[in-house]
Amino acid sequence: MSDAATRKAAVEQYVAAHTAGDIDGIVSIFAPDARVEDPVGSDPHVGTDALRAFFVGTHQLADSFELVLTGPVRVVADHAAFPMQVRTKVGDMSIEIDIIDVFTFDDTGRVVDMKAYWSMEDARIS
Repeated sequence: MSDAATRKAAVEQYVAAHTAGDIDGIVSIFAPDARVEDPVGSDPHVGTDALRAFFVGTHQLADSFELVLTGPVRVVADHAAFPMQVRTKVGDMSIEIDIIDVFTFDDTGRVVDMKAYWSMEDARIS
């Protein structure tokens, strides 16, 4: 099993890569057969090609995209849970959404499952 520092570093890489628009950096933390459910309740994206397409599409929706950790990363066993906020701009509109993500890691430290807990009902739009 990967250690807590490795799992926390993967979370930090995920957040930084999103903010930088680095799709390769985002996808690199995931195992080849990883599953992403974002948000929970939506159809999952499975495998590298599906994840890449999902993250590219997410970034294409907004003029700017920033993720910010809003609390500590909690690591327990092979999981990491963390609160964050997405801040995007679409034209003159700003959107902020509070999110809790949960990653499950394999023995090599790569994410095999991601669940993102959020809803547009909680979005703050200005």
